[in-house]
Amino acid sequence: ERKKKEMSPSSRLLLLPDDVALNCLSRLSRLDSAALSLTSKSHRTLMISPELCRTRELMGLTEEYYYVCLSIPPDPTPRWFILRRGGPTLDSTAAKKYVNQRLRPIPSYPYQPPESSSFVVLDCGIYIIGGIINGRPTSEVLLLDCLSHTWRRIRSMRVARASAAANVVDGKIYVFGGCKEVYSSNWAEVFDPKTQTWDTLPIPDDPEIRQNTTIIDNKSVVMDDKVYAVDEEDQSFYYLPREGIWRRGNQDSKPGNRKDWCAIGKLLYCCGTRGKILWCEAEKLDWREVSGLDSMQWLLYGLNRHYCSESVMRAWKLHCTEDGFSRLSTNSRGNIIVFWKVYIPRIEKEHFPCTHKVFIPGTKRLELWCAEISLKRSPGGEIWGKIERANIVSELDHLSYTVKVLYTVSLNI
Repeated sequence: ERKKKEMSPSSRLLLLPDDVALNCLSRLSRLDSAALSLTSKSHRTLMISPELCRTRELMGLTEEYYYVCLSIPPDPTPRWFILRRGGPTLDSTAAKKYVNQRLRPIPSYPYQPPESSSFVVLDCGIYIIGGIINGRPTSEVLLLDCLSHTWRRIRSMRVARASAAANVVDGKIYVFGGCKEVYSSNWAEVFDPKTQTWDTLPIPDDPEIRQNTTIIDNKSVVMDDKVYAVDEEDQSFYYLPREGIWRRGNQDSKPGNRKDWCAIGKLLYCCGTRGKILWCEAEKLDWREVSGLDSMQWLLYGLNRHYCSESVMRAWKLHCTEDGFSRLSTNSRGNIIVFWKVYIPRIEKEHFPCTHKVFIPGTKRLELWCAEISLKRSPGGEIWGKIERANIVSELDHLSYTVKVLYTVSLNI
């Protein structure tokens, strides 16, 4: 008599009702989910389904990941990494593992534009919009599925763009500027992921709104369902998607080198020069510096009351924020995430200006650091920042000192 083949526990999972199976799978960490997806095609389909993503979100069982896109010369192709930061399914043992402290590579797309692309997040995916290829703007759009870490092309835009404004409102992607055809009817477009189509937006009644928008470059945010942006002359304007109306705003009060605009609550934040983080109200654009984040605070956080050689070296690396941040973004907790580079030169011990014994690195190396900063408004109306955590996330080839952080985003999936 032929013995009945015993069904494996993983196969039995497929016999459960869909809602029960999703409830069970939602409690697994993403690493365990990835291991389970290797057992069969059916499991893989279930593990990367949007339904599972929504179930994890409803149950409060998502995990926080940073997605980071780097340009690492001499390779012209941007490379993607993730950094696992924690969540309800991440136990304390897993949290201490090396993999959770350093960037881990994920599949990159070999034909991604190497510069000047715009990025937006929608439905557990990162859209890469336009950019420059071989010195020319492109209309191509790519999608990185953050559940399966797979890539696919999306329908191209009507015009080629580089350094355009791109934002998401009500599940649609709004893109404008970043093109030479500033007076074209295709100056502004909207993408509907449900129909996979691009449509043109109404043309602003005020022709000056479009005049200086060839390069917007990370100076665009969404607040109160309005898409705010600032042109090359630091003149603000905004679009009301539900009404289809364009309006001019105020002139930026302090023209200067500011990048990586983001909105937290009712306030705007951005990167200033020399490691400064600035904030303002969207309607006024009167930029002020976030207090409590001067060089002394970074040094004290690095020392952590321990004046040993390791703490001194860590404090010095945190002090390198004074050279400027490579990228600024936010997370779901309303905190700011910053990345910066630390280039460690070869130092001869007899030339080191210190009478105490300090650890001296033996070779040159380049490190990428990351910090999370919480924000609080004082009774006087000022914004204060507090360094919650800071650590090295990657060691890079010291010959690649021109490495750039093209994009970072915090996702709960």
